[in-house]
Order: sequence, then C-alpha cells, then structure tokens
Amino acid sequence: MAKKKNVFLNLQNNELTHFRELTTEELRWTCPTDIFKFKDTSEVAELSGIVGQPRAVESIKIGAKVNAKGFNIFVTGLAGTGRLSTVKTILEEVDGFSNEFFDFCYVHNFQNADKPILLKIKQGEGKKLAKAMDESIAYLRRRLPILFDEDDYQNAKRKLTEQFHTKEMDLLSNFDEKIKPFNFIRGQYENEQGMVIPDVFPLIDGKPVHIDAIDGLVQENKLNADDANKLKETYEQFHQDIFNLSRLGVKLLQEYKNNVASLDRATSEIIVNSAFKDLEESFDSEKVHLYIESVKDNIINNLKLFVKSQDQLTVPQENEENIDENDNFNIYKVNVIIDNSERTKPPIVVETTPSYTNLFGTIEKVYDKRGFWKTDFTKIKAGSLLKADQGYLIVNADDLFLEAGVWQNLKRVLLYNKLEMQPYETYFQISQSYLKPEPIEINCKVIIIGGQTLYYMLTEYEKGFKKIFKINAKFDFYSQRNQELIENYTKFVAQLCNTENLPHLTPDGMAAVVEWAAEFAGSQNKLTLKFSDLADIIRESSYYIDCDTKNICRESIEKAIKFRRYRNNLIDEKIKQEILDGDIMVATDGYRIGQINGLTIYDDGIFSFGKPARITSTVSVGNSGIINVEREASMSGSIHNKAVLIISGFLRERFAQKFPLSLTASIAFEQSYGGIDGDSASCAEIYVLLSAISGQPINQSFALTGSMNQKGDVQPIGGVNEKLRGFWEICKEKGLTGKQGVIIPEQNVKDLMLPKEMIEDVKNGAFKIYSISRIEQGIPLLFGIEAGELNEQGEYPKESLFGKVYTKLEELYKISRPKRDEHYKELLKKKKLVRKNEPKD
Repeated sequence: MAKKKNVFLNLQNNELTHFRELTTEELRWTCPTDIFKFKDTSEVAELSGIVGQPRAVESIKIGAKVNAKGFNIFVTGLAGTGRLSTVKTILEEVDGFSNEFFDFCYVHNFQNADKPILLKIKQGEGKKLAKAMDESIAYLRRRLPILFDEDDYQNAKRKLTEQFHTKEMDLLSNFDEKIKPFNFIRGQYENEQGMVIPDVFPLIDGKPVHIDAIDGLVQENKLNADDANKLKETYEQFHQDIFNLSRLGVKLLQEYKNNVASLDRATSEIIVNSAFKDLEESFDSEKVHLYIESVKDNIINNLKLFVKSQDQLTVPQENEENIDENDNFNIYKVNVIIDNSERTKPPIVVETTPSYTNLFGTIEKVYDKRGFWKTDFTKIKAGSLLKADQGYLIVNADDLFLEAGVWQNLKRVLLYNKLEMQPYETYFQISQSYLKPEPIEINCKVIIIGGQTLYYMLTEYEKGFKKIFKINAKFDFYSQRNQELIENYTKFVAQLCNTENLPHLTPDGMAAVVEWAAEFAGSQNKLTLKFSDLADIIRESSYYIDCDTKNICRESIEKAIKFRRYRNNLIDEKIKQEILDGDIMVATDGYRIGQINGLTIYDDGIFSFGKPARITSTVSVGNSGIINVEREASMSGSIHNKAVLIISGFLRERFAQKFPLSLTASIAFEQSYGGIDGDSASCAEIYVLLSAISGQPINQSFALTGSMNQKGDVQPIGGVNEKLRGFWEICKEKGLTGKQGVIIPEQNVKDLMLPKEMIEDVKNGAFKIYSISRIEQGIPLLFGIEAGELNEQGEYPKESLFGKVYTKLEELYKISRPKRDEHYKELLKKKKLVRKNEPKD
C-alpha cells in the first residue's frame, strides 16, 4: 500500500523556510524633490476640487439631488478627513432637490386662540403680508375714531338713542297710568345689602308706604283690615308687573344695543373692507384670504378696540389699566418665523449646537406687568430644521445625542415630514403646553456627520433608521500614492499658505510633507487624507523656520515633527525609563527557554507608540491544552482569545496526527496590568510555546511582531513602524551590539517608514530587520536551529525544533496515557452502575 504524501512537503523548500534580511532602501520611501517644478508653493495654483474621496462625493451628490423621502445622508469617517468642508462644498455646487422656497408665518386663530394658524406662502410674501397687516391696522386705528365722530354717524346714533328713550318713557308712563287709579306709585328702595330694588308703593294719606308697613298701620288703627287686604292683593299684582317691566326694559336696551352695533357695523364695514382690499388682491393663497376675512370680522365685532367713545354703550371689560394698549392689537400681527425673501439657492444650515430648542424651535414665555407668565403666537420661534426647509441641515452626531429627546424627535420629524413646535420642557411633561400651533409640513435633508461604529449601531438597533438615512457617505482616511495625489497635496498646501498667510514651502519642504503623509498613513504606497493634520504640520513648521529663504524647508518640517513627538511622548518616555531601570523586565541579549520579546502598541488617544513586552510560556503534563492567562484574568479581548485558539489549531495539525495532545500550557504577557487585545502577538506566542515544549532557548536579542493562521502563514499587522521604533530605542539606550533586530511579516515591508537615525544604524550593521512569511522562517533566527521538515515517514529530524517538540509531546502523551486510561475506566464503571440501577419497564 502506497504511503500517503504529507501535505507539508510542498511548503518545505529553501525559499519558504528562510528569513529575509531587509536592505536600507526598503525601510523608508523618500519623495524625490525633482518632481516639484517650482521655487516655492506660491507659484502653484490653489486646490479647486475634493481630493481622494470619489466614493463619498458620489454618495453625497445622489443624496443631495434625489427628492424622495428617506434620502438623508449619514457621513462616516475619521475626524480630520474634511467631512464637513467636503459636504458644504458639494452642497454649494449642486443645484439642490428643490428651487421653490416658502415663507412660514403664524397668525392668531380667532376661533381658538390656543391653536395658532400656519400660513405657508410663496417666497417673499411673508414679510409683505406682515407689513401690509401692520399698515392696515394702523390705518384703521386712525380712521375709525374719526369715522365715528362724523355728523352722519352721530346723528344716526342720536336718533337711535332718542327712539330708545322715547320707547323707554312710553313703557314707564303706561305703567304709571295703569297703577295710578289704584292709588299706587312706582319707586325703589335699598335693601339690607345695599342693593336698589324697583317696586310699587301704595299711597296712604298722600304718602308712599312700603307694603311691609301696612300691618303696622292696621295695628295703629290708621287703616282698617279690609282695606289693608285689598292693598296687599293689588300690590302682588303690580309687584309682578314691575318685574315684567324690568325685563321689557332690558329687552328694549338690548334691542337698542343691537341697533347701535348694526349701525357701527354698517358704518365701519366699508372702511374695513377698503383697508384690506389691496391686501387681498396681492395674495392668491386661499388660506390667506380666509385669514383676512376672519380679521375683518373680528375688527367689526370688536370696534371698541379702535374707538374709545365716552357714551358708547358696551359691556365693561376686566380692568386692564396695567396692560399696554398696543398689546390688544397683537392679535392682528403676522409672526414671520421664516423669511426667504432674499434666498436664491437652497439653504445650507450648519447647526453646531443641536439642542432641542435650536433644532425644532420653541414657544417663548414672558412675564407680563402683573407678574404672570404670558405667551401667544408671536412668541413662536423657528429652529434650524425649519430654516433648512427645501435645503440641507448639517449636524454632528456627537452633539446630536448629548441632549435627551433630540434624536427621538428628529427621527419622528424625518419619518413623517411633520414638525410640531413646542418648548423643550413639554417634552418631559414638566410644564403645560399653552399653545398647540398648527404642525408644519417640511421638506429638509438632514446630514449627520459621525463615526462608522455609531452608524452600524444605529442601523442594527434603532428602529426605522434605515428608512430615514438611506445614504451612507463613507470617507476614506488614506489613498494610494500617485503623482496626481502629490500634485493635489501641493495645491492644498499652496491654498493653505495663501489663506492663512503662512510661509510657502520649498521643494524639499514639500517632499518632507509628502513623506510625513506616507508615514502617517502607515505605508510607503499610501498618503493620508486627514488634511486637518496635514494643515497643522504646516502651521507648526512655520514656527520652526531656520532656512535662509524664510520659506518652510525640509529642516523646518522635520523639526516640527520632532517637537510634536516630544510634546506628546511623556508616557512613552516614562515606560522606556522603567524598562531601562529594570522595573519592566525586557531582555535584549542572551538566551532563555519559554521567553520572547513581543511588540505592543500603546495609544493614549493623542499619541501612539510601540514598546516591547515579555511573553512567557510554561508546559506540563495534563489535558487542559493552552491556557490564556489574560483570558482567565478577564484581561483578554475577543481577538486575542481567537489568536490563542488558532495556535492550538496549528499545534494539532503539526504534531497531533498520530496521538492527541496531552499537555497543559500557559501563555502570559508579563507585567501587563491592563487589557490585551489583537492578534499581532500570535507569532511570538507560538514561538515561545514551541520553546517551552522543546526546551530550546530563544535568542533575546530579537523582538517579534506578526499574526498567524492555523496553517502557519504569517499575516500582516498594524503599527509596524511604532513597534520597530519602540524596540530599537530600548536597544540603543542599552547599547547596540550588532546582533539585535526585529522580525516582521513580509507583507509589512511596504509599510515601513522608519526614522532616519534607525535606518543609519541598520546601514552600519548595528541593528537588523528581517521579514518572514511562514512560521518556519523565523526559527533559525530565534532558536539557532532549523524548523525541520517532515520526511516520507511523516517524521521530523530529531535535532530540528519541530523534531524536539514532537518528541516532547509524545513523551507527555505516554506519561498521561495511564492516568487517562484509568480515568476512562472509572467513567465507564460509573456509567454501567447507573444503567444497572435504572428502573425496568
């Protein structure tokens, strides 16, 4: 029977199993200065477009142009990539989704004052309507008093008054004639409460006597009983008649008032109609016409506001002596909350403080002269949403979620395109709502600028979010380096220097800026698109000018970068000093079993830097497998946990084809007191584990970074420049021996942008940098022996590292096998005992 060919033989050749030492040319990309055809950037045309964001630009354009519900835009990307400036630039260039703008006004509702009426009218008509209303009311306030002082009106009113008095006198005279034959007269008396009561009084001996005094006269023999009874009977009849007379008098008075009111209405109607005639003809809105009609009706029915006549018969009003007379006429004002009279393009509103009031508007309240809260439709104020109607509102996501209720209300507005104006306190029901203005139908596109994580969270957990934000404009933070991008960099720098009156850059200064951009992007083949950071480098470099030309040269740029690092590397220096003092233990020479130098990244939010970290491993007989100490201490992130499981898979495939792994191993980051995450230490962890199993020491002159998969392929990692610099700085402080170096993934070679001092040490042979693409390739450097290749029998050479690992694992298996068999027998015995005791059917 033919032997099965081992799957690893195809990988075991000299090309794949050996490391590669990097040349100095590979350690940094240098921008040639001859590509810049100018003496300084003042000769360069300014930037006129948007750089490096074609995907985001297309997303913003379609969101800005499509006039459909839900096509709002959520802009994601890193801060400093020009999100806000790009959005504003694009919105200013596009035609917009609507060229029809409106004015919004609130007016008094004469049927229900608590529900002000909204007038959405054509652009520019709001201010015109408000002015015309003020002029019409001012005209009527002047004209109506004069009208009611004219002879025609006064004569007509006098005639009505005389008719009223005549009818009133006739009514009283007829009643007096009716009671006179019965020896009664009409009069009045004051009761105990001081009220004057009309009544009839009998005449006795020519004198009026109250009916209650009759019995007293009988007792005094001044009146006999029969006459007294007749007087009482007659009194009862006339007493009822006099109250009927009072009712007829009131009816007569009301008739008189109605006649006067009809006279006032007829007299004023022509003037009032003429005052609003031109106004009605100026507007074609049916709602405006209805409002004007209600104003005219109210004026005609409330002429007392305009005419203060001494003898005008009206019902007295509540004492308003402390209220400004002009306040009574506020009901006729037009509150123009949005005036678009001068607008020619869609509005672009950037709300930097998106509070509830600033976004949605409010209804203000004031104290009146009597000390009471007061509000009306004139106190309604518009917010940014309404100001952006038919246009765009831009807000920052971080600010949007600061105030409770803002996001929920914004979501409701965007779902239904309806805005209800209410003060913020009513949202929490801590204050009553005095007014309920008519809701506003708005058409506004909202553009939120935030992070990708927040966008994913809202998409996943916020109901309805996908309906209202259908466009995600993703801003890139770097772009592939090419000549066009470098030219745009130059134009941006020229524009910045011209705008802020900064010194211009020389060609070598511009080359230094481009190199910094590649270093900031973390790759030789990429340039950062965080133009805010680029602009800061130029500004800081202007402070360090030492060049004779008074322009910003390479020396100024490099000095600015150096001092920027110095200003922010306090924690870096503290950790470095602790390593040099031996408080944090890191070895840079010698050999040790189960110990290796991994490379880590620290980030304090402002500055990131790399430092070596000691990783150790121990191995014993057992069946627990690989124990991740960080995980057991709840200090390991999910990615790091996954990396340790991948290491287990690698070991099983390489060494557990003939027998199971029977070991208990632990891996730990020593002196680590914070969380650990990421998989960039998985290569170091597999090497230190192999060392612990085989007993083969690791060369401590090396530090290592790299991720790995279960097949042994080395994968790229992030922060390679910071990590290499961190270990080099420690070695340089301790003293370079020429044996120290760093091992990195082959894929990260193109990302190297190392400092010139470090490259100089590599050039002089004092420090070395190697790359590997397979786990096997780093073993000769770290262990001083070959990894070992599987032969046709599926065995590793005994003196190879893998051979030693295999031998040790086989030994551990044999030691643990009797105990394992005994354990299995015990389990089987218990299982049979349980079955024996089970009840039978």
